[in-house]
Order: sequence, then C-alpha cells, then structure tokens
Amino acid sequence: MKRLALILTVLAFPFVLCGQERLRDQMLHIYELYGMNFVYDEAIDIDSPSNADISKAGSLEDALEKLAYGNGLIFETNKKFIVLKKADKVRDYIIFLEEQRDTLSESRITVATDRDRNTTQTGLMKIDSRKFKRGFAFMGSPDVIKTLQMMPGVSAGTELMSGLYVHGGTGTDNLFLLDGVPLYQVSHLAGLFSSFNTEVIDNLDFYKSGFPARYGGRLSSVVDVTTRRGDMYEYKGMFSLGAIDGNIQFEGPIVKGKTSFNVALRRSWSDLITTPALMLANWKYGDGSKVFMNYAFYDGNAGITHIIDSRNTLSFNFYMGRDYLRIRMEEEELDNNMRFVLNWGNILASLKWECDISDDLRSRVMIYNSSNRSRIGIEMEGADDIESLMMETANLTRVNDLGVKGDFDWIPSPYHHIRFGGAYQYHIYYPERYSNFITAGAEPTFTYSDKARYDGHEPTVYIEDEINATGWFKVNAGLRAATFSVPGKTYFAVEPRLALRFQISSGISLKASYTEMNQFNHQVATNYMDLPTNTWMPVTSKIRPMHSRQIAGGIYMNLPQDIVLNIEGYWKTMDRLLEYTGSNTLYPPLNEWESSFSEGKGRAYGGEVELAWRTGRTDLAAYYTLAWNERYFADIHPLWYPDRNDHRHKFTFVGSHRFGKRLDVYAAWNWHSGSRITGYSHVADEDTFYYSRPNNIKMPPYHRLDIGMNFRKTTRRGNESIWNLSVYNVYCRMNPFFAFVTTGEDGKFKGTSIGIIPIIPSISYTLRF
Repeated sequence: MKRLALILTVLAFPFVLCGQERLRDQMLHIYELYGMNFVYDEAIDIDSPSNADISKAGSLEDALEKLAYGNGLIFETNKKFIVLKKADKVRDYIIFLEEQRDTLSESRITVATDRDRNTTQTGLMKIDSRKFKRGFAFMGSPDVIKTLQMMPGVSAGTELMSGLYVHGGTGTDNLFLLDGVPLYQVSHLAGLFSSFNTEVIDNLDFYKSGFPARYGGRLSSVVDVTTRRGDMYEYKGMFSLGAIDGNIQFEGPIVKGKTSFNVALRRSWSDLITTPALMLANWKYGDGSKVFMNYAFYDGNAGITHIIDSRNTLSFNFYMGRDYLRIRMEEEELDNNMRFVLNWGNILASLKWECDISDDLRSRVMIYNSSNRSRIGIEMEGADDIESLMMETANLTRVNDLGVKGDFDWIPSPYHHIRFGGAYQYHIYYPERYSNFITAGAEPTFTYSDKARYDGHEPTVYIEDEINATGWFKVNAGLRAATFSVPGKTYFAVEPRLALRFQISSGISLKASYTEMNQFNHQVATNYMDLPTNTWMPVTSKIRPMHSRQIAGGIYMNLPQDIVLNIEGYWKTMDRLLEYTGSNTLYPPLNEWESSFSEGKGRAYGGEVELAWRTGRTDLAAYYTLAWNERYFADIHPLWYPDRNDHRHKFTFVGSHRFGKRLDVYAAWNWHSGSRITGYSHVADEDTFYYSRPNNIKMPPYHRLDIGMNFRKTTRRGNESIWNLSVYNVYCRMNPFFAFVTTGEDGKFKGTSIGIIPIIPSISYTLRF
C-alpha cells in the first residue's frame, strides 16, 4: 500500500501560480473557506493543472464534487479530514496521527460518471448513501428497489411492487447481497418497501451486464449492498417517523479507535391505528360479525467492527426482517371464528476477517448463515348442537444457506489487479412442511408432513485479472467454475467473463463485455407476482439449471459543461427457462411440481441511453430504453411470443436541486409501454378457449409523476432536522394493476385493466444527532 501523505495544514502551500490553477491551489482555497485538512494518495500529483472550476461552488460538498469530477478523483469526508484518491483505486486506509489512530469515515462519495468511464464493466451503476437521501422517498422513506426500477434496462412489473426485471429476466433471477451474504426475500408489505434500510447503507453496486467473475448464481443482475461501519470516535444517529413506519439508527465507539457499532431498527406503525379503528367499527356498526386485522413489518441491522491492528479487521453483521398479517373473523350467532395468518422474513449473520497480508495482497474471509421462511395458516373454531369443531391448517416453507468464502485482491504490478477466491454453500430447502389438526368431539386427528427436504452443495472458484495494458486499453478477463450437487445428480458449469475498455480520449471510452451465468435454484410461482408464498426449489435430476449468455457494449462520454452521455446496447439469450403450468394454488402439490414445469428459452435485446447534467447543486438525468423481450416454450406455443414484461419503450426523467442549505426538491417522471396479458380470441364451448398467442394483448402505457421536497433546519443543539413532503402519482394516473378479458357489445373480446393506486401524499420527519 502506498503511504498516504497527511497535510496538517495547507496554509504553507506556495503562492498561486498565474494562469490555470493547480490542484494544490484549489485544495488551499477549500481549506481557507471551510477549515478542512486533506489526506491524499501520493499517486496524485497535486501540482498538476486542475480541470475543475470551484469558483462558483456554494458549499463544501459542492466544491468537493467539482474538484473530484474535474480531476478523475473520488473523496471521502469525516469531521477531521477530506481524503482524495484516484477514481479507479478504491481501498480502505487507516491513518496514524500523533500516536492516535483515526479510521476514515465510510460515507464514501463517488463520482460515478468518472468511474463509469474508467472501469471496464458495462452495465454497472454505483449508488452511495447520499444519493438515497436526495432521491424520492416513497411514504417518506427512501427505497433501494424503487431507485433501481428507474434505471434504464429495468422493468418494475406490477405497480408499487418490488419486482426487478433486468434485461428480459424475471423477478427471481437477481442476486441480492447484503454485506456479501445472499438475501432471498427483499421486500415488505408485499413489495411496497424494500428490506434494505438506507440509513445503514454505505454504497450499492448494481450490475446488469459485464459481471465480474466473483459474482454468480443468478441470470440477470447483481445488487451488492454494503453497510456502513460505525464511527470509531463519535456517537451519532438519527430518528425518523414516516407515513407508516418509523426508523432509528445509532452508531459510535465501543473502544475508541478500535471497536465500533452501528445498529438500526425500522418498524411499521400502521397497526397501531388499524387495530383500534377496526375494534371501534366492530363495536359501533357490528351486527354480530366482527373483523380484526393486524399487519406490521420490521427489520433490524446490527454491525460491530474491531480493528485488531493496522492490517487486520474483524466485522460481524446481523440482519433480521419480518412481516406478519393476521385476520380474524367472528360470527357470534353461529359461534364461528376463523383466523388467517401469514408471515415471512429473513435472518442472516456473518463474520468477516479482512487482512492486508502485504502492501500488494489483501484477503477477506467470511462465514455466514442466511435463512428465509414463509408461513401461511388457517384456524377455524365452531360449534353446533351436536359437537364442537376446531381445525388448524398450516404450511411452512424455508431456505437455509450455510456458507464460507474467501476473496483475495492482489496487485503485483501497476499493470495487473488480480482477484481470486472460492466459496462453498450448503443449501437446505424445505418447500413444504404441512400440518393439519382437526378435533371433532372426542376423536382428534393430526397430520404432519416434514418429508419434503432438498439438500444442495455448491462449491465455486473464480479468478479475474484487470490488465491495464496501455493507458488507453484495459481488459478484465475472468473465469468462474461452479458445481451443484443434489441426490442423484451433479451439475458442473464454467462461466467465462470478458470486459474491454478502449480510452478514445480523456472524456470518451468504448466498452464491450461477454458473460455467461447459471442459476441452480428456481421459484415455484403460480402467477406473475413475486409473492412471499412462492417456494424456492433447487435443480434436480429432472430440472436442469438455467443458463444465460450476454453481450453488451457502448460508448461513455463526459462532455463539456458537466454533461454525461452513455449509450449502451445488449443481446442476451436464456436457455432452460422454466414456466409453471400446474395447479393455480398458493402452495402447489409438491408431489407433482417437477412435472408441472415447461422448459423453454428466451431472448432479450435492446439499447439504453443516459443523458445527465450533474453539478454540485443540480442533478438532471434522462434515461431511455428500447427493448425486446421474448420467450419460446414448445409446450405452450410453437412460435416465439412476447414476455409479459415486454416493454418496448421506457422513459425516465429525474431531477433534484438544492436551494441553499435549507431546501432541496426533487421530481421523477416515469413512462413505459404497457405490460401484456393473454386474451382468448374465440370460444369453442363453455370450457374451451382459444388465443392467437400468449401475451397477445398489450395494456395501456404506464406513467406517473412523483415530487418531493426536504426542509432542513439546524436545532439549538446543533442537530439537523428534516421535514420531507412527497407526493406519489401527482396527477392520479390510475395505472393498470391487473387486467382481464371481457366480451364487448359487438361480441369481440377485449382486455380491461383495473387501476387501484391513486395519488399518495406523505410526510415524514427526521432528526440527525
């Protein structure tokens, strides 16, 4: 690791040179205005001319963004230092100061446009914690999934749900990682909120193509979320109360300079209103029938970081999220009660050891456990003149992953950055644990089934080398090998990865990539919505792993006047896709699930355009996607046909602006072609319907406008208070939520769509201390 030079004061800098300012001069200017010292990598030539203009910067953050953007740098800030690094060299550093160690703050601010141009990856988007705080907040809460749904190449599926359909994929072929651990269930309230608490997120990497060899296991995308380490020297936190949820976060040192913690808890509070409201309604309007409903969700994050010495760090991370819904109905006259219960959630824990083996070699070793479960149950009680009856039926599904993995970063020379490692995952699938208890008179019966269990063993290894062949040509070549073993069958897959970058000029790059991915598990879904009751299943001797190939390429330009223009295209083929054709029930019978799938293939291709203008105060971006998404299942239709989420066109416009320190506003407008449904074209008899092809009816286009604003104020104690006002679907467009086929007066069949999501205003309050 190159030694960092610490500038204790920049007042001793030489006088300002005539003509173009040097980087050193602008650092001096920032120090004089804001009193912040700098730490910088020795590889940065601070005496070189600066391409940034910070004379019109209105704040420290504004000045730093301009400084970094103009000189190909990134920066980190805490209350003591500003840290400058090369944009293509991001590592964690520890500084020693007068025999006192100060760990740099983890709230990294990344100049994404420079990184897009300089890295080899296509389809990579990086989002840091600051962007979540400045983006749209649905019901007063920033949301990870809804932020990604606005990106080019991504479809959202059903409105307000947490679907993520990337480059022709489905909602189940995205790899979600929380601190390197797979997460299966990523939504609350049936998709209204994501499971990621933005208050603990440090950064997020979203890959749509050009996947590095260190990622695998899903066909379409990778969402890699890293949480923030707790502050090593100061206690701080926040509290917020939104329209239907509350959030509290707190961090600080356990042992100053050595050990820190970061905890956050989020919970919905709507049940505190709905439960007493229903009780009051039952009392006032009840006619012998009563209905009680209770719904809530919560999630909690906890992290502990311990610095052993300058080269070794231990981190423990824990996450738990849960939703539960209870509905109880009582009939007093019939003495009948019925109770419906549904709950789902995740629990994960990991322990990570990071070690700088040498200045050129770094390792990360982690063990983890990740568990996902859902349960649905129905309880009934009744009585008649002869006997009493009590019945309880429940079904539990669960996936449990135990894993260990090691990753190594090795920089043997300025021309090579080698990453290699391996992992082993032990998967346990419980797709059905059914219980049934009935008591009628003196003869109770009990049925319990726990035989449905599938075990899977998945070892993987990978290696990739980012080769900086010349100043204008860079290659990332990698290979990933994986096996997946289930009783009676072992699958082996080799996945080549290749990414190229050609630097045409200082502001223009060309990129191309080729990737192959395999997916060894599937979700048994009886409809198009990604419900928590959907069951995860592994490959078997009859069900083969899904496979995809993708080619992507584009041009990435940083133009004058802080304008960014990226144009990217992709072609993707998918093999051994599965389409469920069995019974349409919440939990399909598992004794027939393997025979209830049709195997087919898919193809997706298109182009994406991003045009952005980003300054310190104003961010404007426009995204356009032109895409085709098709399927071929011989058992369903003899020809290629469009997928349900074949959205030909998609436009997104996003903007935000800060009016000084006290007010910032934002807006986002989304438009895309309508989703598709299957409608019959004629009827042979009451039970026989014919259609020309699947998904032959296109629903109306989807569009909506969201706006919001943040009012910021400093309290008497020096804390920051924020009032957020936001409006979802400003002009109350009733976009299609579901659709069905009807017969018109002329006898022709037509699709009819129903919209249920109106305008939704919300308010929230946040206090940072």
